[in-house]
Amino acid sequence: MAGSIVDRLEQGKLRFLVEQQGTLLFASDRPGLLPLRDAVFEHGRLLDGADVAVPACGLGCAYLMLFAKAGRVFARVMSREAHRALAEEGIEHAAGQVLERLPEEHRAAHEPLDVRARAAVTPLAFVEDVRRLTE
Repeated sequence: MAGSIVDRLEQGKLRFLVEQQGTLLFASDRPGLLPLRDAVFEHGRLLDGADVAVPACGLGCAYLMLFAKAGRVFARVMSREAHRALAEEGIEHAAGQVLERLPEEHRAAHEPLDVRARAAVTPLAFVEDVRRLTE
């Protein structure tokens, strides 16, 4: 699968890991999607072209990755809609499992943003909506 980036994510008990050509750029053990949201809105180009690993990737997570121009996205589990969004934009990605819905243990963190992502007209409209939430 994602080579060793997902293994490093799990071994470090991390929730978010960003690497560029094998070099650590950012890591977080904070729960949910807060680390991703912070990386996108507070650290600008951090994800641009980088490898990003998360335990789970829903549609909201995928849209944030698209906006941040992540190079490759890796997850243990990914929703079908996230998989489709990444594929449509040509973002290389891999997941241990691609499921219709994320497992229960990941839903609480992902569902609020996934609902907003589904309701958004475009991925950019979703990102702007999320940006307003953080201001």
